[in-house]
Amino acid sequence: MLFELTNMIIFIIFLCMHTMLNAVLSESRFKLSSAHSKPEYDNKYEVENAIEIYQAKFVMECGIKCVSNTRCLSFFYNNLTGMCILHSDPFTYTVMSSATKGWKFYLSQERAGRCLVNLFYYRELDLCYKFETPILVSLVHEDFVCPGSELMRIDSNERQDYIKLVTADIGGVYSLGICIQGKETDGKWMYNDGSTMEYFSWEPNEPSGDSNIIIMFRKNQHKWRNPSVTNTCTYMCEYRSPN
Repeated sequence: MLFELTNMIIFIIFLCMHTMLNAVLSESRFKLSSAHSKPEYDNKYEVENAIEIYQAKFVMECGIKCVSNTRCLSFFYNNLTGMCILHSDPFTYTVMSSATKGWKFYLSQERAGRCLVNLFYYRELDLCYKFETPILVSLVHEDFVCPGSELMRIDSNERQDYIKLVTADIGGVYSLGICIQGKETDGKWMYNDGSTMEYFSWEPNEPSGDSNIIIMFRKNQHKWRNPSVTNTCTYMCEYRSPN
């Protein structure tokens, strides 16, 4: 398969032990990613918020479709009907609403290159991230939080919308908001590296001044607020490329 030079990618796909390995050679670097079947999701699938839906003769073809799309992080394939559904959601906190025989779910993960091990990689936003379990709000800025990485930085509508998508059903696991990066210093909100925050999605009457912490409040369209330091939140970490 040929592409324009700026989009050229060569795919080599192996299917073995329920793991699809994708060797991706681009202009800039060699990357190895894998698409793992998740047996606990067998016979379940999701159409809502799909990137694209295809007919594919083989699961490898579905995998190639996913690797070819920078928004694709996971896919469903039905070996009885040949239907292939691409998603940008790893379905960690998202419920699959449909069930029919023949479906398998595959989760993509980069194995070399941009991300640290065990982080999801959403190529469209060049975002390496993972979900973490609840913590006291008062501790989110401590050094032991997100070792080797940092709290999730929300600096655009695209990031805000993506985090909203992948945490849509987090309430089914944790009935909490999501702590994100940001501290107020000398009247300005700053990121951990000292740069000034310019993007915000505050609730009305926020920031309240109740703390020096930002939480995305899921029950109100993931709008932001200042939580009390006595609260608990879940959180997300991201790994940013060294400059």
